[in-house]
Amino acid sequence: MDNESLLKIAINARKNALAEVSQYTVGAALLASSGTVYIGANVEEYSILGLSNCAERVAIQNAISHGERNFVKIAIVGGKKASDKLDEIAPCGVCLQYILDMCKNIDIITIKSGEIVSNNIEDYLKVPYELNSIDNK
Repeated sequence: MDNESLLKIAINARKNALAEVSQYTVGAALLASSGTVYIGANVEEYSILGLSNCAERVAIQNAISHGERNFVKIAIVGGKKASDKLDEIAPCGVCLQYILDMCKNIDIITIKSGEIVSNNIEDYLKVPYELNSIDNK
């Protein structure tokens, strides 16, 4: 699947976001190596914001819940709820670590200056935290 098609799926997923607190909606589309695309939208919890989930993690959890374990790329889009205009966004730090842990070496597709951009997870995390890299001697 090409990046533009994956972004269109993420744009559609964004419509499912529940973001009454921040009014900022995000959609994600995760392509598994099987060829199946799993979507996610941010879901904000009203009383305890720490219980909220980002679109990227929702998409990954959706895929894992369906038995997927190998992933190719993830597209993310976001913007103010009342607008169809998309902002330039990147995954938050928690999502970057989650993507690294659950998806290993995948590309993150976003829109920057109106253009489709593809970056590897390593472009965001120059020195990632990995348990197997810690010397416990």
